[in-house]
Amino acid sequence: MWKVLITLVALLPSLWSLWQAGGLPHLGYFHDDGLYAGTAAALAEGRGLKVESLPGEPWQVKYPPLFPLYLALGARWEPALLFLVWLPLPLLLWQLWRWRGDAAIVFLIGWNVFSVVFAGTALSEVFATVLLVLSIRELERGRTRAAALAAGLAYLARTALVALPAGAILWLLWKRRPRDAAEFAAIFAPFFLLWSWFVASHTPSNLTGGLVYYLSYTQFFRQNMDFNILSTVLAINAQELIGSMGSLLFFNSGDSFWEVNFARLLLFGAISGLVRQVRANGPSPYIVMAFPYMALLVVWNFVPNSRFLYPLLPLLLDGLLTEFRHFKSMLSVTWIKQRGATIVISAMVAAGALWTLQRNAVAAWKYSPQIPANYKAMAPDREQAYAWIRANTPENANFLVYEDPSLRRHTGRHGIGIHCPTRLFYTNDNPAIVAYHLQLIANMRAENLEYLLIGPNDLSQEIRTEEREQILKDWKTRPDLETVFQNSRFLIRRLRPLQSGM
Repeated sequence: MWKVLITLVALLPSLWSLWQAGGLPHLGYFHDDGLYAGTAAALAEGRGLKVESLPGEPWQVKYPPLFPLYLALGARWEPALLFLVWLPLPLLLWQLWRWRGDAAIVFLIGWNVFSVVFAGTALSEVFATVLLVLSIRELERGRTRAAALAAGLAYLARTALVALPAGAILWLLWKRRPRDAAEFAAIFAPFFLLWSWFVASHTPSNLTGGLVYYLSYTQFFRQNMDFNILSTVLAINAQELIGSMGSLLFFNSGDSFWEVNFARLLLFGAISGLVRQVRANGPSPYIVMAFPYMALLVVWNFVPNSRFLYPLLPLLLDGLLTEFRHFKSMLSVTWIKQRGATIVISAMVAAGALWTLQRNAVAAWKYSPQIPANYKAMAPDREQAYAWIRANTPENANFLVYEDPSLRRHTGRHGIGIHCPTRLFYTNDNPAIVAYHLQLIANMRAENLEYLLIGPNDLSQEIRTEEREQILKDWKTRPDLETVFQNSRFLIRRLRPLQSGM
């Protein structure tokens, strides 16, 4: 009974956030969430595994199919979709009870701001982590076949979790179980091969322009990575990976010296606890899996923010709590001879623990509801813009638009989003970033885009304020576009016809 009560308490922030949101008004804020929901809608309507928002609705060959298939069960009714979005969080807490039986891990996961945010929108992080923990738990119990099956499903939920079978096979070989390693590989292989075949056979052969971002990890990687910037990418990603893992344990904006370094201190404690576990019992499959996973994130051409590190959160908390309990046992020994020092150190540790709980609780309860609240505030203006689009544009009209999944969901029109090459961010080439976004307008005709939809969130998550203002000013004033709709938050501009030569 007490486990049920602790689980319910752990779920309170996510339930509060859903209540405050009143649905999914912010669906599409992270972009990936809108793409998952769009593909789920296409599946539910019998159109297949498609990128619903793109012109021509090509096959979805970038994100694997399991999570959209899951969401398709409720895609036609928003309350059902909302329930399916939230359900992986209680399932994860249930898996954590079975994995470690640790009430502290369950509570800290439930009150983590990233858990709350992800449980309120259509992102695959929590869903994939459920399968990851399941696979790890089955491995630790010696059930290789079940672990391999769960690993295959985890890979079909999130591509980066290909690191899970890699780590599992390495762990089985280290345990001198080559037959189990071979069996694991044989069971996982069909998942990998069948999805790879589907991607290879359904990816368009002539990908260009904005479609590359949507339909090919490989081609987008080749466009953004070469040996000239490899060292820069590795250095930035390694630094960001450390910072992101710290942010998972202690929510911080990255602006405060004390907060950033306290988060790093907690991360150091988590790593020390994991090292202590290895010394006592040898490496666990979760620890082994973490190495190829982090290596993949370091060489990837995207900054590894806390969202990408979320699958390691249960492991980091397990290590941190191991170190905390070891520290507690040390203090019980020193209490006999050095009570004064023990009291001072215990007070410092308690203060740090309380600060951690306070910051994470405030973030979980107050920060996560702000995203849907912002969308609810701008809903009237957005609906005006969408109503104009539905009434005044042909059904085959295509847009250059920041939130293309939302456009498709509310108007039926298609569009291509705005995704700057990541190499420009790694090299901090702000003039090139501006030039890229200005060139997008010049390329609209070549990509069969007739309209530009400008909204309040455009470029807000990745572009510095100065460059963002410069880009938006150009978009709003350039003479090759004409304004056809405007309200306080949204602007729609249309390409002017080409002037024929005299």
